[in-house]
Amino acid sequence: MSGPIPAHIEPRRLADRGVVLNGTIAAAKLPRLSAELNAPAGDVLVELKFARDEQGVRTLNGHYQVEVALICQRCLEQVEVMLDSRCEVGFVDSDEAARNLPRHYEPVIVDDETLDLYGLIEDELLLALPAVPMHPLDSCQHPPGYQPEEAGLEEQVEKPNPFSVLAKLKRDT
Repeated sequence: MSGPIPAHIEPRRLADRGVVLNGTIAAAKLPRLSAELNAPAGDVLVELKFARDEQGVRTLNGHYQVEVALICQRCLEQVEVMLDSRCEVGFVDSDEAARNLPRHYEPVIVDDETLDLYGLIEDELLLALPAVPMHPLDSCQHPPGYQPEEAGLEEQVEKPNPFSVLAKLKRDT
């Protein structure tokens, strides 16, 4: 299926049918992600493949892409970062089933209710945000009014070595 991604789904039913969803989500519908950005983002491209694996576990293989604007921590200017996140989710009924899930799946416990798909996608995109966003080193500019402290460097060079006295004492003995 193509088109807008639904906000809530029934993951068991989709996995049993082997449904593939392709579409977009407006980034404005992801408030926690939007709060971390410097400027509003465009649409999030989403590809979701629901299936059952060889062990019978209902799974979701998701791929999410969006370009976001963050603040460069080196120059304090806006930097565009492409978030490209993938996840493999295993849907389970309980904590015990989550512990028995193969390690490559992220467990998601679902009841008889629907799953908040936007929340799941938003969690993955938040985890994909860089811890320290920066421009490439060669294209990063200093903020306006920045003056490097060259005088501090000169003072460091002119300071005598405090251990030179110990070296002199060692030679005298």
